Amino acid sequence: MKAWQEELNHEYLDPDKSPLSAQDRAGFTGHEFYPVQEKYRVKARFEPTPDSKPFLLETSKGTSKVYKRIGILHFQIDGNEHTLEAYVQQKRFRLPGEPTYVFLPLVDETTGNETYGAGRYMHYEGIPEGTEWIVDFNKLYNPYCAYSDRYECPKVPEANYLPIKVEAGIKGY
Repeated sequence: MKAWQEELNHEYLDPDKSPLSAQDRAGFTGHEFYPVQEKYRVKARFEPTPDSKPFLLETSKGTSKVYKRIGILHFQIDGNEHTLEAYVQQKRFRLPGEPTYVFLPLVDETTGNETYGAGRYMHYEGIPEGTEWIVDFNKLYNPYCAYSDRYECPKVPEANYLPIKVEAGIKGY
């Protein structure tokens, strides 16, 4: 997990990959993360939703992008049941070899207090196989719009509001 955190911090210093301005990169010393906790790396039962219809997801700039719910993840934290919906952006054109990203945005009880006010994201590169997925909340990160209004970020759907504190991943910026 430390390698993932170091890689993320390194990416934010790279002018070709970073959402930070040159001025912000000059003062960037790294993100603040919650301590890595195994309880936030959970096995989730993936319930596919093949009949879901594409829908418009509002963005931080007031426009919208088309997404489709591909399934619901059922998991436990501290013995309590929770769910998150998993989404895939629907694009008119996809470049050959371009990966599909499964999008897991969430808002929790840390949002706006200890973490970014619009929520945090996780993703998978490619759709995991099978009905048992590992969800690692220690890899929660901020959307790029937390760092600059040059970016347009999807808002977190209400279905992905968790009524608990998820003290994992990146803290506020």
